[in-house]
Formats: sequence, structure tokens, C-alpha cells
Amino acid sequence: MKFGSWLALATAPLAIATKVQNAYPDNVARGKEIDLDAKAIAIANGITADANTEIVIIWVNPGSGAATTTINQKVTVTQTVTVGGQTSTAAAPGATHTVTVGGAAGLAYSPPQLDNIPIGDTVVFEFQSKNHTVTQSAFNTPCKKLEGGMDSGFQANPNNTISPPPQVAMQVMVSTPLWFYCRQAGHCGQGMVFSINPTAAKTQAMFQQMAIAQNGTGSATPITGGSGAPAPPPAAPPASTSAAAAPPAAAPPPAASSGTVATGSGNVGADGSCSCTCQCAPGSFPVNAAQGVGAHGGWGGALPNTMAAIA
Repeated sequence: MKFGSWLALATAPLAIATKVQNAYPDNVARGKEIDLDAKAIAIANGITADANTEIVIIWVNPGSGAATTTINQKVTVTQTVTVGGQTSTAAAPGATHTVTVGGAAGLAYSPPQLDNIPIGDTVVFEFQSKNHTVTQSAFNTPCKKLEGGMDSGFQANPNNTISPPPQVAMQVMVSTPLWFYCRQAGHCGQGMVFSINPTAAKTQAMFQQMAIAQNGTGSATPITGGSGAPAPPPAAPPASTSAAAAPPAAAPPPAASSGTVATGSGNVGADGSCSCTCQCAPGSFPVNAAQGVGAHGGWGGALPNTMAAIA
């Protein structure tokens, strides 16, 4: 049995514009009309209707039960199946994947990546708390909009007060990796990025680390592969209040240790247990000022002969 698939040769046209006549008499007399083109409305709201062919916005819904606006007609992907020498063609059953933008996860996409997404599948982005975008970028410039790339525009949902939430649906048109970020100020620099079909050579983790390094502080929390916030710079020394002020006295050298090594004793019992003792005076231990790397002290102790039996 042999399977093959290809993209339909011709994409469907954009949504047909509807036209209504302005109700004002002077405009009616002059025959003016207002175009309520869904594509134009989308562009006015920052949505990229004519993106490149890698991913295409299909429809937008502002939430709260509002009507859905079609931006582009969904492309039909056909599949050929050859069984027993006979070939048949049918529409491929494209799947729909849902990604949450923001919300309870904070400045993140949930899930942060989608793997093994075939051509023709649809990704629906649900915009929750705050005001986010899904904007396409290149892998090496995570927080910079890709020329001709897709952009959902800002989809605000303050404190999740819009229910159902705003949604934007996009259709995947290539099997190669796709990279996205939120272009809200400061969000990408905190690691708010998303990917479709990342590879072993170009991973979601690498993409996120570059976003933080290029547009954040250069550091990240350990959970995102960083080393924590950088240490603050040392404070400047206070200015002298008097030209004749004497410099501070040098710190005295550490006191020498008066400790000595005390030899202890130990016995091994017939059952393999052991006991040891060591008697030391408090002055035998190094003083605090003299302790350094490798220095240590302790207290005497004993292990009873019956320890093995007790255990």
C-alpha cells in the first residue's frame, strides 16, 4: 500500500467582501458605499491576512460569543491511496490543535511546542489573561517579526474577563520548523516563545534561550536553562568627608592555631563492630580566624561494640 499527499494546486480565494450602502442621504445621493471587508478589518486590528505561505490565518473570533470572521479560506489537502494497483484520491483528514496563550501559565504558550504537525493541520490559539500576540519570527532572531510572516495582532483578555476567550486559527502549510513569539513589550525577552516542528538541531529550548539572551537580561531562571539573575554591581565606596581623614587601619592577621593532633584508640569486636575514642581539650581545635580551606574540627565520640547488634 502506497501513500502520498500534496497540497491542492490552487488555494481558495479570500473571503468575499460584503457591501452595504451608507444610510446618510447625502452619501446615498452620491452613490457612496462602505466596504466591510473582513480582510480589511483584520489588517486594521494588526492581523496579517496576506502572510507568506508557511502558515496562514484562517479565521478570527474576538470572544464573548461574537461572530467568527473568515480571513482566508482553508486550503484542502488531498491524499492519494494506491491499493491493489488502483489509486483513489480524497481529502486528507487534517487535525486541529489548541494552544493557550498566557493565562494561568503566565508569559508562556501551553504547550510551548507542537511536534510532527503535517501540512494542512489547523492550530487554534486561545488568548487568555493579559494582552498577547502570536507573531512569526526567524529562528536566529526570536523577538523580531519575520518579513512577510504571520501576525495574530494583539488579542486582549484582561484578567480573563472575556469568555469564551479570543481565538485565532491558522493553517500549517509546510513541514519545516516554524517559530513564534509574543511582541508585547518585554514578553519575548522573558521567554514567551512557541514553535511548530522544532528539530534536534534547532530546539524549542535553544530558541527560548536566544530570546532571553537577545532581548531579556541575558539570564534566565534555572527552569529555563539559565543561571539565575546576575549579581548586582558592587557599591561605590563612600566619599571622604575630610581631606585629612586617615585611611582605615589594616585588618590584623589571623591568629595562629594552637591546636595539636590527639591520637585516639579503637577496638574491633568479634561481630565486626568497632568503637573509637579521642579526648581533646577545647584549645586543641583551630580558632575561627585561623580556619581556612581544608580546616575542620569536631567533638569526641564513641561507637559502642554492640552497634552492629543494635542495627
